[in-house]
Amino acid sequence: MERANQKHILVLITNPFAMINVIHSGLIGELAKHYRISVMSDLLTVADIERFNRYFRLNMNLLPSPVPAVSKPLKWARSIQMLLFGHHYNLATIRIKLMERSPFAYRLFSFSQKNPMLIVLTGTLLGFTRNWLIRRTTLPGIGTLVNEHHIYAVISTSPLDLRESTVVNSLNVHGIPSVSIIVSWDNLTSKGVINSKSGMVLVWNKQVALEYNRFYTSLGDHTLVRITGIPRFDTYFRKLPDRRHHLTDSPESRLPTRTILFATGAVKHHSCQNYIIRDLIEYAQNHSDIMILVRCHPGDDPGRYDGFTSIQNVRFFQPFGQDQMPPADFLETLHSQLITCAVCVQVASTMLLDALACQKPCISIAYDAQEGVHYAKSVRRFYDYSHQQLLPDCLKAQTVYHRRELFEKLDEILPGSNVPVHPCNTLKQVIHHTTPDCVRLTTQYIREWLG
Repeated sequence: MERANQKHILVLITNPFAMINVIHSGLIGELAKHYRISVMSDLLTVADIERFNRYFRLNMNLLPSPVPAVSKPLKWARSIQMLLFGHHYNLATIRIKLMERSPFAYRLFSFSQKNPMLIVLTGTLLGFTRNWLIRRTTLPGIGTLVNEHHIYAVISTSPLDLRESTVVNSLNVHGIPSVSIIVSWDNLTSKGVINSKSGMVLVWNKQVALEYNRFYTSLGDHTLVRITGIPRFDTYFRKLPDRRHHLTDSPESRLPTRTILFATGAVKHHSCQNYIIRDLIEYAQNHSDIMILVRCHPGDDPGRYDGFTSIQNVRFFQPFGQDQMPPADFLETLHSQLITCAVCVQVASTMLLDALACQKPCISIAYDAQEGVHYAKSVRRFYDYSHQQLLPDCLKAQTVYHRRELFEKLDEILPGSNVPVHPCNTLKQVIHHTTPDCVRLTTQYIREWLG
């Protein structure tokens, strides 16, 4: 229950996955035991806040102040800054993304990295653009408005978003401290620079902590970095009631003995994944007890799969629905689908880690609909991104580069009754905790830092 003497914390939410990480995970519920919580968001409405409050037994408030917009010149500066960042630190992710857009720019980018003087120059320009963007996104009007609500601290759940940086920078000039939560393991190497200075940064694992120190110490930051694990993964280490009806959108559907869970990836990265579904259907033709459950990415268009709706052993699941808002039971549904499936199939996504946490085998697809696709357009490139390179060899070994290899892996996994359990050390390298302690530890670090 909210107490009159509780300090007031503002939580910024501009990303649906960040929403899941702080609301659905129970983090805000834990923080609310010690602080009064208000949310500034361009995603949530008053009705959404009321719905989440009822479901999770919270007492959040939606701050009326709008999330600040970002002008086109600032967006252009941010894009230039990302190129400087990738060049200075020789980041594979940014180099590969540049290859996708312009072969000439990619060759120029790669060639220039052989010149040490240019590396030094891009580092200098990187620091300059960051300081300039921090100054340009410090808006006294925002700070004054929010300060009227007696904000004690601000938590940025997507600190690489320039809109959240604007709020943090504007509050910093009023002496309001900030905490940044890195929402995913790939963010530091794929989304450019954090253009704000937080007092404490919370990350998933040791690898991300080392990345943060490598990047931002050279930019003059001396931020306290704490490793918390993944708050939303706490769900996977708790016992839940049987929710097998969450396997499909049709509770009446007959559930076969074995389920292959295929999680589609982001459409903007991998525009057509129908060929994977067709391959899974072909595999299942001689296995009457197999169902293929396609869990669509939140940004996926279900209309793309209309041609499969008449196939009896294929089911589709839309986790977000039409309003693109994660439902309150998002994590419980995903957990049920993972623990009930025999194997998970995915394309270079965090679903690999979700399956790992649920002790389920996971096959990573690294082949295209047709052979001979150029690397710059091939799904293979995703597995060379910086964060993917940090995966242990035992997880990389589950990557298949041909449909034949997919069938062989399925033959290897499906007949066995014993699910392969990955060593505890492998788990800890990427998700840090194998117990439901991330929310508690995150809250503990925030409380200790705020005093």
